[in-house]
Amino acid sequence: MPIVTLTSDYGWKDPDTAVVRGMIYSEMLKSGIAAPVVDVSHDVSPRNHQEAAYILRGAYNSFPKKSVHIVLVDNMASQSEEIIAIEIDDHFFLALNHGGLSLIRPDLKITNMVQIELKNRLELVKPESIISAAAIHLLNSGILTTLGKNLLNFQKLQTIHPEIKNEKTAIVHVKYVDHYGQLVTNASENWLRDWTKNRPVFAIARGRKINNWISNREEMKDSGTLYMRINNFGFLEIGLVSPGKNSSNTASSLLGISEHDPIELQIKYNWKQ
Repeated sequence: MPIVTLTSDYGWKDPDTAVVRGMIYSEMLKSGIAAPVVDVSHDVSPRNHQEAAYILRGAYNSFPKKSVHIVLVDNMASQSEEIIAIEIDDHFFLALNHGGLSLIRPDLKITNMVQIELKNRLELVKPESIISAAAIHLLNSGILTTLGKNLLNFQKLQTIHPEIKNEKTAIVHVKYVDHYGQLVTNASENWLRDWTKNRPVFAIARGRKINNWISNREEMKDSGTLYMRINNFGFLEIGLVSPGKNSSNTASSLLGISEHDPIELQIKYNWKQ
């Protein structure tokens, strides 16, 4: 059964998240349907589309096909900013047309995309209420293309890609810092394999060499040791074994590195096949 998910930068302290959930459940009652509403995250940093995209990319595929994913990040709409719905990988994503959705799966083709125009619901004014009604339409086996007209100007945000400096050196950037202060880079497993050709590689972060590769939790033995690994979502991660609490003694704090900061990768020179 398809469900609804919520991802936002609203946080948990204010009532905004509860208001949206109330709108969704009210639309369900009007339509005579019931489905779970799952919070993916409301701790996205304010207006941070890259962070929201990484979180949602890692989560959406665990939900049933045809689920509806509402993204409320940087949600202060201007009159020129459309409310849109797109379909990717048999999932629906609803948000403002500010480019955030383009970051979720830039590697996949968008199946359908529309500008939402609910002409039979003119009483709906706020983006959250329009998105809630559109979400329940889709949840109720509604057709995406009946929500409005074809979207011709899908906004896209630019992202930083790994930069190959020479045969044995590349620069990657931190795209996400997780709850434990681990550093997720923009180097995907596929990119890393293509560049290194399976040769061993190490990282240099703020002048510190990181050479400890791990592949599973059983290898995380020595507390406080910096490591490299491909994380569960297919990206190169630099982390600290058993990081401290409350952002103390983490990879991010120890190295003084945060989002967008560069990290150098080097292929070992003395490697022989």
